[in-house]
Amino acid sequence: MKENMTSASTEHQGPTTTAPAAKFSLRGFAPGWGAAVMGTSVISTIFTALREAGVLPEATSALATVFLVLALGVGVIVLGLTTARWVRYPSAARADLAHPVKGGMSATFGGGFLTLAVALGRSGQSLFGEPATVALVAIFAAIGGALALIFGVAFLSRIFARGDTPAPAITGAWFIPPVVTIVIPTALAPLIHTGDLLARELLWVSWIALGMGGMLYLAITAVLIFRSATSPLPPAQLAPSLLIGMGPAGLIGLNLTLLTDASVRAGVASTDIVPVAEFAGLAVWGFGLWWAIAGLAVLKRGYQRLPFSVASWGFTFPLGAWTVAGIVLGSRLDSSLVLGLGVVGAIVLIVLWLVLAWRTFRGISSGSIWE
Repeated sequence: MKENMTSASTEHQGPTTTAPAAKFSLRGFAPGWGAAVMGTSVISTIFTALREAGVLPEATSALATVFLVLALGVGVIVLGLTTARWVRYPSAARADLAHPVKGGMSATFGGGFLTLAVALGRSGQSLFGEPATVALVAIFAAIGGALALIFGVAFLSRIFARGDTPAPAITGAWFIPPVVTIVIPTALAPLIHTGDLLARELLWVSWIALGMGGMLYLAITAVLIFRSATSPLPPAQLAPSLLIGMGPAGLIGLNLTLLTDASVRAGVASTDIVPVAEFAGLAVWGFGLWWAIAGLAVLKRGYQRLPFSVASWGFTFPLGAWTVAGIVLGSRLDSSLVLGLGVVGAIVLIVLWLVLAWRTFRGISSGSIWE
């Protein structure tokens, strides 16, 4: 009957009738666009990590700067439009934040600021100089950290208050609002050089943020495992959410090492605990490796094809965060295996980024990405 109704409607409209081309709408600007900022920023950070690991230092240093410029350009556009949407259409933005799926993606707004702060802290000096870079990192980290906390509490509190979210609506996007706080210590750690009052306060904030995100990561992981065992897979457009869990595992492992180093520099910890932090970090990073393997197996078995959309950018940052951690930990532990896995992750991510960037450009040019 539905096909007959469609056929009759088509005959009534006539053969020359075509659907109008989709156009950009600020009100309908998808909340997940921040993932493109995060995915581009993390590639700059990867190249910096490769340079510090001694992998083609001249080339990787230059590429880190190139991708930082790209990330800043994408950030100005995406974060600017997202800010304008919150100002011009606050009710639509709040509705997205309250949605069980779009709410998770809304947190990429704060994540975009935080990942830009991370990239700036690693390679921004060549563009802006030391004082300006420190100021930019502090500003971006403060904005991103505040948004991460506000969105994380707002999203989960609304979900808990309603208490009516169906299990199929729970996806890996739930990681983003609370767990994006894990990026805060990654951004702040390079600013902690001494044991003065400000440095110590930044250190305590970083450890607190890691605790928030780390514990919530464990809690949401349990929820997602239960959901995955009792409900069908998410629709193909949300398939990238299946791999988000590998990103926090990598960042937790990386931050255990970065914050331990910062604690030593601040004079509040002994160098004796550095190896312990590295071993613990590697163990958590290993869980991210398991998540990647399991996620790829589910993607292969559960989906015939993966359509392209803005949500496809969700593949990039989790892989990038895990890759950065692998490169840093592999270099510090002098492990060719871990470093090699990090390099493989970097190659895969760069190819993926190029494909997504091209398809995004085509989608914007044709208008199909706004459908």
